[in-house]
Amino acid sequence: MAQRIKKFYRRDSVVVYPPVSLPPIPQVKKQDFYLIISRIVGAKGLDLAVKAAVKLNLKLKIVGEPTGYYTEYKQLKNISKSNVEFLGRVSDEELVKLYAQALAFLALSTDEDFGITPVESQLAGTPVIAFRGGGYLESVIENKTGVFFDEPSVDSLISAIKKFQTINFNPSDCTTNAQKFSKDVFVKKIIKLVNSPPSQ
Repeated sequence: MAQRIKKFYRRDSVVVYPPVSLPPIPQVKKQDFYLIISRIVGAKGLDLAVKAAVKLNLKLKIVGEPTGYYTEYKQLKNISKSNVEFLGRVSDEELVKLYAQALAFLALSTDEDFGITPVESQLAGTPVIAFRGGGYLESVIENKTGVFFDEPSVDSLISAIKKFQTINFNPSDCTTNAQKFSKDVFVKKIIKLVNSPPSQ
């Protein structure tokens, strides 16, 4: 984020990310599915995930509602099979349960400044498979709380999924990393920034 501000505004900056929290996380067993939480619109990489899931015969659950004229949703439904499930809108309680049950969370956008959902997933103890770019580089620790894919392509995503399947992730590592974005940390950073503003 700081690099993008430097690039577009030519100014140094101190970035304080928004706080991330979840309702109480239930004690549940992992289930055999991958999870996406996203508005169903273009430029979110959802087609890559659906195609990869179909090709690998993986269970994929997508939480989120279509927008606009439902064009993207219809296209995704057309290329999906029975292993891809569109859940629409879910309650906060169900969302947290899905986070905790999933094998991994897929973060697919190629232009995400931060992205709260990957942090929420880690807070629930679930690792992330993310595009190597944007805020994901600051919220996901490679090979410890997730893996990256380098190109916005089905093959690149499939390679990342296969790599993910070879790593034994520790849920506590994910939770610990996510706590760097807690409300308490956010407040401390804001207070520090107010008391000691960066030089212009």
